[in-house]
Amino acid sequence: MAGTWKQLPSNCTRNLGLTLVRCAQLGQTIRTACVGWANQVEQSCAQWADQGHSECAAWSDHGHNECCDWAPCSWFCDAFYWVANVLCDAFYWVANVVCVVFTTIVKVVCVLVSIIVEVFCALWSIITIFFCVSTANGGTALLLTDGTVLMQECLLGYGTRRWWKLVPDNTGSYFNGTWRRVRDANVGRKYFASAVLADGRVLVCGGEYSDASGMNAADETNTCEIYDPVADTWTAIDPPRDAGGAFWAKIGDAACSLLADGTFLMGNAMDRQTATFDPATNAWSLAGGKRNRATEESWVLLRDQTVSTPNCSGHPAAEKYLPATRTWMADRSIPAASDIVEDASSETGPGVLLPDGRAFWVGATGKTVLYTAPATANAQGTWMAGPDLPKAGRMEQGTKDGPGCLLVNGNVLFGIAPVNGKGGEEDYLSPTSFFEFDGTGVNRVSDPPNSNHATYVGRMLLLPNGDVMFMREDDSSFYAYTDYGRPQDIWRPVIQACPGMIQPGHTIQVSGLNFNGFSQAVGYGDDSTAATNYPLVRIRHRQSGHVAYCCTFNHTTPDAAGNPVPSMGVATGAAVITTHVAVPAGLPLGDSDLFVVANGIESLPFRVDIVHRRKD
Repeated sequence: MAGTWKQLPSNCTRNLGLTLVRCAQLGQTIRTACVGWANQVEQSCAQWADQGHSECAAWSDHGHNECCDWAPCSWFCDAFYWVANVLCDAFYWVANVVCVVFTTIVKVVCVLVSIIVEVFCALWSIITIFFCVSTANGGTALLLTDGTVLMQECLLGYGTRRWWKLVPDNTGSYFNGTWRRVRDANVGRKYFASAVLADGRVLVCGGEYSDASGMNAADETNTCEIYDPVADTWTAIDPPRDAGGAFWAKIGDAACSLLADGTFLMGNAMDRQTATFDPATNAWSLAGGKRNRATEESWVLLRDQTVSTPNCSGHPAAEKYLPATRTWMADRSIPAASDIVEDASSETGPGVLLPDGRAFWVGATGKTVLYTAPATANAQGTWMAGPDLPKAGRMEQGTKDGPGCLLVNGNVLFGIAPVNGKGGEEDYLSPTSFFEFDGTGVNRVSDPPNSNHATYVGRMLLLPNGDVMFMREDDSSFYAYTDYGRPQDIWRPVIQACPGMIQPGHTIQVSGLNFNGFSQAVGYGDDSTAATNYPLVRIRHRQSGHVAYCCTFNHTTPDAAGNPVPSMGVATGAAVITTHVAVPAGLPLGDSDLFVVANGIESLPFRVDIVHRRKD
């Protein structure tokens, strides 16, 4: 059945300083844009003056050469063209002076307007004492292992350094949750690689736009940093190095995926290099080079631990990464009739692994495709056409960057918008319409109220209760897709080992099956990555109904020798997964139920007793 959209709390603040910063940034943006326009006008005006002077002088010289050569005719001709040259020079100097005066006046007006805006901002900030009207727009969001949502704030078309947490209330409800500000990042970035690591930290890297230079610009930054949710700190780390030992100069909107062993695989949007980050050593290592650049690609982690991707550069070719040999291999190409990449923009949509093991990609051409992995990881898989996407009148629809999410019922929720086969900035069209793919066909569902946008500005995140949070980078309204169906019981995590008595403030270990889910679940492409295939733990007090999420970290599974190794794969089958659980202090004492949640699907309850101290 189709779900419904329900509004989540807005991220509103009465903080006067933050409100002033947000509003003043508008004034600064106006000043920068205005002065930039004035400089462009001055340059164009000067070029026009130069061209006019050149044409005038050329006409004068040509006419003078055609003059008669007998007196007194030649005297009058020389005099006429001498005057013409003087007039040409005068025109040039007057035009340049006018250009400079005009642009100077415009620049003064720009500064005055920005000052007026900043004065208004001061008054506006005071107004927010009485009315909570300063809200944060959406951005890339990730699910932390304590059940909170970490979201970057976007403003005026750029990512900011500000990050926020949406914290559920004491019943586990996100609809009644509250937003809290966390520590600012070192760099404001937009369209970047990211992942929640097995130790619970968050890695962000690159950015198509950033303020690394001191002001927001399209700079394809190479900066990287790690957020520690427990310490609430951001720490800058070095970017990868190339084979010669030099740092990657640019990373940009890099495609990426967290691998089954917990290492982070990232491509360079500028070339064919890829690298892996080891959270245990905080170090990068070069991986194999791709056959085609990773730019705009949508990577999907498969059951066999390989990473599959249709190529955007070089489409309809496809590749996959083999972690065992740290190399990329050419996969079987997508049939030309099912090519999902728009040629003009090199864009495509999200890729999501399905519970049955197939991977599903939404295209930017009105097409979708399905990939089936081979029996052995280093062999080529097979591609087949998925269902065509519905048209908007006579116009094809598709996704040129945009979100998709695996629902707990096994369907994929995604949005599409009209596509025209062009690649300019004005060709990312709206509105976005939402559909579910049920494994066979695509079915129309309702749209959130703020769906009047191009697909690339939207983000999705699978919440621990199975709802799908939807946010967009230029809007402060947040919604959740809910009441759409239930999971199959066979998909649920299974708790095999857990202490029967739990002391608040202590760390325990919980083990079982299906703790990593069947998919990384959340797709988008190169601009936003927010996988959720790791175990969360929540405890519900039986008498009061109080719900608390615990912070999980270091999810492991035994290797062939019986040693624990990180477990961040998908569809791990009979492998026993163990996660460390930091139990919050202040839990209500008494009979409670403990649940393990993976990809929004919860286990059956495991009965525990919350006690002051361990009983003998």
